[in-house]
Amino acid sequence: MDLSAVVLAGGKGTRMEGVDKGLIEFKGRKMIEWSLTLARPFAERLLISCNRNITDYMSLADAIVCDRIAGSLGPLAGVHAAMEVIDTSALLVLPCDTPLLKADLVERLVAVATENPASIVYLVDEAGAHPLHAIIPVSLKQDLEDYLIDGGRGVQKWYLRHKSVQIKVEGENRQSLSNINTLIELEERDGG
Repeated sequence: MDLSAVVLAGGKGTRMEGVDKGLIEFKGRKMIEWSLTLARPFAERLLISCNRNITDYMSLADAIVCDRIAGSLGPLAGVHAAMEVIDTSALLVLPCDTPLLKADLVERLVAVATENPASIVYLVDEAGAHPLHAIIPVSLKQDLEDYLIDGGRGVQKWYLRHKSVQIKVEGENRQSLSNINTLIELEERDGG
């Protein structure tokens, strides 16, 4: 499967007291570096979607993309921005705030997406969906743009418009999907 990857770091960091989550240190590395390291082996092109601190991110990936549709439209705007600049058939999407994510989950995403190239493939566990751990066919770019321009924001709501495959995550792998949203969570998980 020809695949590009984007790590989403475009949020405002509201729950992190305005701090850019991707640039926060976690176990000696910038939090985003954990996701970038997992994505790199699968990606022909590795992108970061961010809307601030662009120069801080530039050396970490092949390219930086910023939202192309104005209005702080959420993570799908970052996905759309990445789709606009790649020439692969699919896009691996990871958030910057799940530094405990295990490589085997990314491998499973790629394997299932390879078998289902026309479907959106994403992770779920018993607590619900993890739609920003996904592989999305780039053929859906125009539909995504239309959805955003028409006021759509919900990731899962957009996924429901298309063929999708959910990968069930169980056991200890569920913990690796935990995202870090606050400075308190960061301190707890970083061993501080």
